Amino acid sequence: MMRTVLIAMLAAAVPAMAAAQPPKVPEAMAGDMRPAEIQKLFDAYLVMEAQQALALSDQQYPQFLARLRTLQETRRRTQQERNQLMGQLQRLTNPRVPKPVDESEITARLASLQELEARTAAEMRKAYDGVDEVLDVRQRARFRVFEEQIERRKIELLMRARQQNRVNPQGPNPPPRKPQP
Repeated sequence: MMRTVLIAMLAAAVPAMAAAQPPKVPEAMAGDMRPAEIQKLFDAYLVMEAQQALALSDQQYPQFLARLRTLQETRRRTQQERNQLMGQLQRLTNPRVPKPVDESEITARLASLQELEARTAAEMRKAYDGVDEVLDVRQRARFRVFEEQIERRKIELLMRARQQNRVNPQGPNPPPRKPQP
């Protein structure tokens, strides 16, 4: 129910986004969703609204859609890989661990991180090039702005969701408390 309302509100906000205005979403909604759910909704929103926001022709849209999904998947996959490596580095360098880790393990993870960063840059450039091949110069510029606006709004909602979860860790409707005798 809440997801449907959020999608409807985001869809209604497209004219505002096209005019460089972030969509208006009630703060209470952010508390009802997990960060991963918000990410999925914004990805879906980007896909749904791209044709209108970028003024894509019917011929451009299918190609754009396939390449946009490649871009999103590349971004998601490489971010997951980076998060895994950063978690490994955090565990390996945790000062609370009583037994020190061999520095060669840390060096290997740092090398893996450096290789991932180089590979990520190349893969992202290739994915963006694929999207750009379908768009004219104005559409490319609008896509970058549209993507940035969505990212900013997503971060705002994620922050609200996290803040709401700290304030109310049991969710929006906590179970009723039993009275004390």
